[in-house]
Amino acid sequence: MKKRLIIFMALLAGLLLLFYFVFSKGEFVMESSSYLDKDAPDNVDQSFYLGYGLHWEGFGEPVLSRVTVIKNDGTELDEEDGEMTVFAMIDEMGRTGIIDEEAAKNEGYDDHYLPVEAYKVDENFLLVFRAELHDANYENNISHLLIEYKKFGFQQKQLLEFEGFFREFHQDKTAQN
Repeated sequence: MKKRLIIFMALLAGLLLLFYFVFSKGEFVMESSSYLDKDAPDNVDQSFYLGYGLHWEGFGEPVLSRVTVIKNDGTELDEEDGEMTVFAMIDEMGRTGIIDEEAAKNEGYDDHYLPVEAYKVDENFLLVFRAELHDANYENNISHLLIEYKKFGFQQKQLLEFEGFFREFHQDKTAQN
């Protein structure tokens, strides 16, 4: 009787370890990114759509719950932030790089944007952010994306390094001559 109990417990522990291994493996990898020139004068109070190519490496097909932009201090960038506002979507056509909102609407890009919530990830997908800068003196204070998703019904999270939406692009004046 004790021998059967020991074998049963060992099998149960093995199944639990296998279950944990299968369900905890996998990660999102950023394959491409887009940035706006922070110093361009027409960037303030204008909305842009920026695309970021992501790839799921792992077992199963996760279902996205939420994508959140995380600031350097560890807090979420939310709608109350006065410097900029951001909204995440999925581009089902996979064609958004950088485009201003007016052009996106005129060319029908926004007709193919889906909500992040409940999006079932196949392998590759294009995460799009609608970003609007409200403060010309904005200093990049973004460090990560928090991707929340479900895999086999279990809620999981991944913190992905992220450099933000704006960069300073310095032109080499000697190259222009």
